[in-house]
Amino acid sequence: MKDSACTASCMGSSPSKRHSVAAGRLRRAARALLVLASAGAALAAWPGRACAQAGGAVPLRIYSIDSKPVGFMDRGRPAGFAVDLAQQIQQRIGRRDAVQIIPWARANTIAMNEANVLLLTVARTPERERRLVFVGPVFVAHVSVFALKGRGAELRALGDGIYKLRGGARRGSIFAQRARDFGYSITDEPVSSEVAARMLMSKRFELWFDGEELVGPALEKAGYARDDAELVKQLSVDDVYFGFSKGTPPDTVRAWDAALRDMKRDGAFLRLHQYWLPPSSLPPDLRVHGKSTP
Repeated sequence: MKDSACTASCMGSSPSKRHSVAAGRLRRAARALLVLASAGAALAAWPGRACAQAGGAVPLRIYSIDSKPVGFMDRGRPAGFAVDLAQQIQQRIGRRDAVQIIPWARANTIAMNEANVLLLTVARTPERERRLVFVGPVFVAHVSVFALKGRGAELRALGDGIYKLRGGARRGSIFAQRARDFGYSITDEPVSSEVAARMLMSKRFELWFDGEELVGPALEKAGYARDDAELVKQLSVDDVYFGFSKGTPPDTVRAWDAALRDMKRDGAFLRLHQYWLPPSSLPPDLRVHGKSTP
């Protein structure tokens, strides 16, 4: 009954009333469109998601180690060589996936078990070869043994006895693996180079295995001076790469590889490397008779 009455009323209404009803519908439609536009703008502003949403691209989770000068937090924001390199590559390929600084052991576990993950710096090992796709190299790590200042000669004089000493290296790192490869005893595996520096200075262990590029900043961050620890012996020189987890789209890996090659050709990579890292850690494809080339 109400429906028929409403129909009769509407059909018998004046033109001005019908115009008012139509105008109201248009206003409601306009408000709905405005709400949808605002939601779209908010989604586009979400850090690390804008490009991932465009064209249906899959978001890439990018992790860097917490080791200055490669990757670290500076006033609440990621910074360092690997971070800057990743950001410049993304500018070239049109991506804005966020870089996160997290402990190496956690980042490595995620990358070994999940797709669409990028480890910004990782040395190649047989196990990692089975689980990661590598792009690079991006720098060279000098894996070495360190001790408290003034103890180097004493420890070297121990001969094979040095392998029985307590040693520390970052958990799950190439430093720990190389130490074990050479027969050293790893009794402690701290989560970062900074924690390892503190443990060495407090004599929790006698030998510290780490990268020569990382030891100075780690000591300073821990509140010590660079020369509070001294080099005992260099163990290995390892190329370091970007490592993409299995299942990452091949187009993504190819885009990063092409952009990195372009940066090496046009000099952008070399400028970043010279700012953050010593010349001795320049990757081999940019070294000619010990000299860097653009």
